[in-house]
Amino acid sequence: MPTEQAGSNSALTETATKAIDAAREELFGIALDIHAHPELNYQEFYAAKLLSDTLEAHDFAVERGIGGVETAFRATLEGGAGDGPTVAVLAEYDALPEIGHGCGHNLIAMAGLGAGLGVQANMKNLPGRLVIIGTPAEEGGGGKIKLLDAGVFDGVDICLSSHPSSNRTIIPQDIPMDESWSLAMVGFRYIYHGKAAHAAAAPEEGINALNSLIHLFTGIDALRQHLREDTRIHGIITDGGLAPNVVPEFAAANFMLRCRDRNYLSDVIVGKVLKIAEGAALITGATLEVEPYYPFYENVLPNGVLAENFRANAETVGMRIDAPTGGRRGSGASTDFGNVSQVLPSLELRYAVSETPVPSHSRQMTETAITETALSSALNVAKVLSLTAGDFLRDPARLKEAQAEFAKRSG
Repeated sequence: MPTEQAGSNSALTETATKAIDAAREELFGIALDIHAHPELNYQEFYAAKLLSDTLEAHDFAVERGIGGVETAFRATLEGGAGDGPTVAVLAEYDALPEIGHGCGHNLIAMAGLGAGLGVQANMKNLPGRLVIIGTPAEEGGGGKIKLLDAGVFDGVDICLSSHPSSNRTIIPQDIPMDESWSLAMVGFRYIYHGKAAHAAAAPEEGINALNSLIHLFTGIDALRQHLREDTRIHGIITDGGLAPNVVPEFAAANFMLRCRDRNYLSDVIVGKVLKIAEGAALITGATLEVEPYYPFYENVLPNGVLAENFRANAETVGMRIDAPTGGRRGSGASTDFGNVSQVLPSLELRYAVSETPVPSHSRQMTETAITETALSSALNVAKVLSLTAGDFLRDPARLKEAQAEFAKRSG
């Protein structure tokens, strides 16, 4: 337990929540504006400018294009009470192909911006600094990975974020040390080069690249029973030949490989699938080429100290917290937030945006992400992020506890 009781003191709470409530219409407008202008990864020029300009108008010191990523930004507030830690709050704002904001990143951006305004209201009495980091390309582009590699997170002590999560808000307690809150993920493109020939007149002259690809799929299916139960392997054929009377000389498939343990993924799964791919080439005589398809997303390390603080502040602002349903906790998807969580104490607050279940990455979620329920929930999340950031800025003992737990979980 932290030295102080988890959660914010009443003065900090009142000041921060009033500031966020006062910005309600502005925050809702920004969430709706980003939703109305969906942009794919690394193309989020409209959203990045909107958020950067807004933060600058609120007297944040804004740096654009950080880490060599054109649509990334960092907005900084310096505390008025001397040196102290650096707390980062993340904003995401990329959309999905075809369906737009079917993952609710417009709400993540709004919550991050609102959290910044809440902390700002107390910043003259707090030490350290707050940074709002705009992180593009979460949907497959690995924006946070690029920013990590560029040193953008160097010097950050605690990282906070949020994510819409259907109709339930769950903040687990008593988190086992080996628990993971997402799947580590990496993607490869497996390409086979064969030899074209007339499929009826001279099939013996050909080398069928598509047959290799089919053997890859069946080989992976045979492998599944010999992998850990949390393994996920899924792929699509992108190229399989041009005409049925021509032996396909080129075939390719994109695969995503996932597991809750980054080490098992990299050290076991990736190698086993590669052997199957190589074997499929040997069967037909085709040549195999393997290309990276998705960057390596690491699994999310939870942090019980941060979760405790989230829970206390969520109760303070009146958020409903649902009971766990049993089974594995955390997301069954993958996120580059996992890479951040492997480097420093970090946590996403996953929260309800609907009264009934709604699947992520769906047109239903796209529609849900602009409802009054979703916007109001994101406003409450902004308050929780703001209060939690303030807690860690003002309480060195709590920060040390979060860091100590991170050290244990990360090894």
